[in-house]
Amino acid sequence: MDPATRYDLVTLVHVSADIVFVAGLLTAALVLAALSFQAAPTLAKEQRLVAGLRRWHRVVTAPALLLAWACGIWLALQAGWFHSGWLHAKLVLVLALSALHGVLAGALRRASGPAPGVPSRAWRVAPALALGAIVAAVWLALVKPF
Repeated sequence: MDPATRYDLVTLVHVSADIVFVAGLLTAALVLAALSFQAAPTLAKEQRLVAGLRRWHRVVTAPALLLAWACGIWLALQAGWFHSGWLHAKLVLVLALSALHGVLAGALRRASGPAPGVPSRAWRVAPALALGAIVAAVWLALVKPF
């Protein structure tokens, strides 16, 4: 396989993994935001939903995040972008989204436990913040402004 084809293939895998990761991240953030409006007694009814989402988050979203990181690092090395300011800004956003993924995993674990508590009201802003960071990261990758 020639280098250009390999680069294109890794780019395709990277973007695909990004899409899967973003979908899982936003779904988890939206579910936790919705659960933060529930009363504690009604939260027990949502146990199956939360358990299923937690399983999806662990089996699909987490591997997609790892694959996106691996492909992204490979692409940046191949293109020589590690000296670029736009990549540093994007890495800050991607690190924040990766940390949010970990925090979401913990919140889903607590919400699916034997005595689930209502998720914090802070989760109500998580979807908007995540979406803003995602849009900014995509914009930086496509425009490469600096």
